[in-house]
Amino acid sequence: MRALAARPGAAYLEAMARTAPAVETTLWRADDLDAELLRARFSDYAYDLHTHDTACFALITQGAIEIRMKDGRRVVRAGELYAIDADEPHAGVPVDASGWSQRTIYVDTARLRARLADGADAMPAIAGPVIRDGRLNALFLAVHRLSEENLAPLARDERYCDFAAWLFARHMRAPVAVAAAGREPVAVRRAREFLDAHLSERVHLDDIAAAAGLAPFRLYRAFSRATGMTPHAYQRQARFREAVRRIRAGEALAEVAAAAGFADQAHMTRSFFRRMGVTPGAYRDAVL
Repeated sequence: MRALAARPGAAYLEAMARTAPAVETTLWRADDLDAELLRARFSDYAYDLHTHDTACFALITQGAIEIRMKDGRRVVRAGELYAIDADEPHAGVPVDASGWSQRTIYVDTARLRARLADGADAMPAIAGPVIRDGRLNALFLAVHRLSEENLAPLARDERYCDFAAWLFARHMRAPVAVAAAGREPVAVRRAREFLDAHLSERVHLDDIAAAAGLAPFRLYRAFSRATGMTPHAYQRQARFREAVRRIRAGEALAEVAAAAGFADQAHMTRSFFRRMGVTPGAYRDAVL
């Protein structure tokens, strides 16, 4: 892959983010688990509101974090797992100055279930966001440590299957039924499609509302109620996820920043670090 020189601002931010004492992270891709894994220590740091394109399972190993979601806030403490479905908006802040440590697995739940059995039934949802189950958490920790140490792949694969089996047997629920589409849900879908199609452009609420077929204020309220994000927060998240997709495809970082709608590479670095705790360069090195 051809590397492009970063602008001074981006290079400075990459260096600062990598060495900042408030965040210590190790991120890697485990192709045989079809997952990305993170081990991290955070202090004086907070996750911006964001979503993932996979489920997120994070075991708190030290300290505590407050998870903020559209239906409320929960404190997750050491020994507890927070589990969030794909596309579920959430943010995270420390509960005190000591911060927290966590081990995380990002994995598609459909692919995780495929390790147990074939089937085309509706995919259940995670009965989270906080799971207090010593057996599940011990299996999770074993998988994570064995993957990081790159030891005993067969033992790790067995623990991963055990984890999936225990999760689906005890911590999943029936998927939420989707209500019949009315005018506002259709408008929200149109608004999301408009934002996704105009990532690199400066758009106004009037533009989105016109595409959605609602008055601006009504669209703003409907969008926030349906997605848990304002249109602006969704736009920032959509740009981040487009950047992730392009980085996974091996595109140069400067080109990714421009295509995903960031003002420059430094802007993309700030956005990435606030959502992942790692820089785009560190993420690229982990997944490619």
